[in-house]
Amino acid sequence: SGIDVEADFLPVDPFWNDARTAFGDPATWDLLVPDEVVVSEQMARQTLEPLSAHATSHGIDLDDWLPAGIETFTRDGEVFGIPYVAMSNVLIYRHDLLEEFGISVPTTWDDLRLAALDAQRALRMSGRNDVAGFASRGRAGYGHNFWILGSTMFPSWGWEWDRGPGHPPLVNSREAADALTYYAALLREAGPRYADQLTFTDTHVLYRDGKAVFLLDTATELATMRREGPESAGHASRMTVVPTGPTGRPEPGLFTPAYCIPASSNEKDAAVRLLAHLTSSAEVLADTVGGGYAEPARQSIMDSEEYGISFAADFRETLLETRQNARV
Repeated sequence: SGIDVEADFLPVDPFWNDARTAFGDPATWDLLVPDEVVVSEQMARQTLEPLSAHATSHGIDLDDWLPAGIETFTRDGEVFGIPYVAMSNVLIYRHDLLEEFGISVPTTWDDLRLAALDAQRALRMSGRNDVAGFASRGRAGYGHNFWILGSTMFPSWGWEWDRGPGHPPLVNSREAADALTYYAALLREAGPRYADQLTFTDTHVLYRDGKAVFLLDTATELATMRREGPESAGHASRMTVVPTGPTGRPEPGLFTPAYCIPASSNEKDAAVRLLAHLTSSAEVLADTVGGGYAEPARQSIMDSEEYGISFAADFRETLLETRQNARV
């Protein structure tokens, strides 16, 4: 890009704290990619540089971004954040084991509970005692189990994030309690013994190594597993849209961290030029195909020939269906 860049890569928890205080005067960074919660907070505090005019002048076609993503960072017609990726939950499963035991792919949460228990029971009867019926994030906290709960489980029971201006999300509700009761029971009955400690990296390793029949996580997890060598369980796996609960609507959620520029930045021109470079079709395609980020925010990337070569047709079809219901 011809721009001198000093990059900082921070673990999730430090970045979560540091990013929320990075928009002062002077700004800590000139271009950030925090998650949607931080970006939305800063939009409310009016600490972000408006990006619509910059996007137009630098040829960034915002219409190519997943609408649910770009709309999250739009206020009164002005865009303040441009999504880096658009990741949603899917249900990943061992199709070879389901075929072996004659178990159908579940389409509701009740079906999943029965299928996971049936598969686990059949595995025990065949002497495979180290494989759990189900795995998902169990460790308490933001980015851990609350990604699954707040994005997929709670909304499946009718819970809503948005209660209107001035009203923060209310977790202490009947819908949230019912969803949490189900999720805890599923992990307790069909999950590994240490389910309450599982992070998303733990579940990835567990499933990849053939120690679970079902995995609830993002589609990128399956794509990554299929790149991890011939022994990975990803090669014996498929994915489907997340099951439905009482609302009857699939709730895959949407994790869409976004590029944003502090209004107090002293390097706005360079930051915008770097933003244009990083969001270009060539760079997003390289991240998607070369880096393995299988859920790009730009829709044209999924329609490209390169994407079709890199990712299986059924993977793309399920992801496209999932994105129809994706929402933050």
